[in-house]
Amino acid sequence: MDETFVASGFSRTCAAIILALVVASCGSVANPPDKDATLAGEVEQLADRLAAADQFSGVVLLTHHGRSIVERAYGLADRDASRANTPDTTFALGSVSKMFTAVLVAQLVEQDRVRLDATIGSLLPDFPDGPAKSQVTVHELLTMSSGIPDVFRLPPFRTALAGARTLSDFWPVFGAAPLEFTPGSKWAYSNSNFLVLGAIVERGFGEAFTTSAERRVLRPAGMAHTSYRAAPASNPARGYTHLRPGAPLDSTPDPRRWYPAWEADTGTADPVAAPMGGGYSTAGDLVRFADAVTGAQLLKRPASERSTTGYIAADYGGREGYGFETRVMNKVRILGHQGASPGLSNQVDVYPDLGYVLVVLGNSDADGTQEIANHVRASITGAAGRKNSE
Repeated sequence: MDETFVASGFSRTCAAIILALVVASCGSVANPPDKDATLAGEVEQLADRLAAADQFSGVVLLTHHGRSIVERAYGLADRDASRANTPDTTFALGSVSKMFTAVLVAQLVEQDRVRLDATIGSLLPDFPDGPAKSQVTVHELLTMSSGIPDVFRLPPFRTALAGARTLSDFWPVFGAAPLEFTPGSKWAYSNSNFLVLGAIVERGFGEAFTTSAERRVLRPAGMAHTSYRAAPASNPARGYTHLRPGAPLDSTPDPRRWYPAWEADTGTADPVAAPMGGGYSTAGDLVRFADAVTGAQLLKRPASERSTTGYIAADYGGREGYGFETRVMNKVRILGHQGASPGLSNQVDVYPDLGYVLVVLGNSDADGTQEIANHVRASITGAAGRKNSE
């Protein structure tokens, strides 16, 4: 047999095999859009069902490498006016904006203005004398492991909030209180931590907290529709709750009726408690924030990685980072933050290694937001039925 023919045939066979492998490889690269289409269909079907059952009212935005694969609005932004939610509706953030506070602190650390092992007293000399001042560090404030009681659970808080003009006006409520546990030994959610961090931000940058947030987080991230005050033009969604007006938070909800959770925000009130949460934003702006965090626009990569690393086990099944809730599901990292209180239910989930960002903003305290987020987590990570792994 002609050796040239054999060699030529062998070469053609190899070429065919290589071509087949390349085609197969290209096919596997092309699969994600198919997977995204399936995921989008599942999410929209779930959100449709929840909205029809009055278990969700708000916006769902899911992006993959910057491309929107779900962008849908559900329910009413104002039930009295029959105004519908839209993808561009502004929502109250609740604790989601704790991530903004965390980024500001991380910037101070990055600039060597603050040390993570610095105590409250070394940074805020006027803080009330007591165990928190001498024992609690910035690391423990950021990771919810300080042991400082949550200001929301202390009776004097409501009175202090009504009259507060500066962050230090809150110090008498919790500053000298006994610690609930040894700092760093366990996790316990406490809004007090972020009031203290807000004061550290003000002292570190030498300006009001909201000024720092706008100048150093919102503007650089391109968040033009985000503010700590409700601008009249933004017409934010009203929050609704099953809790009767004036009822204690632990009272039994009335499932037959939705009540306004707060009075309309005229934008005139001073958001003095902003470091522990609050403000208004759109789903699109929160995607921009997520991209800015993972894309090293707000922090250099070492600082960003440090902030989004989980340090201590938390009750949500993950580990608390520096102001970011972190999870690992089926070896897939997820970071972000929840915001939940009467009248709102929000979730931001960022998948830094896969390029997904999920923002769910809800203007009621129904369970739909978390059901949507949980479904997306299970679908993206392939971890349906599995617990988070650390």
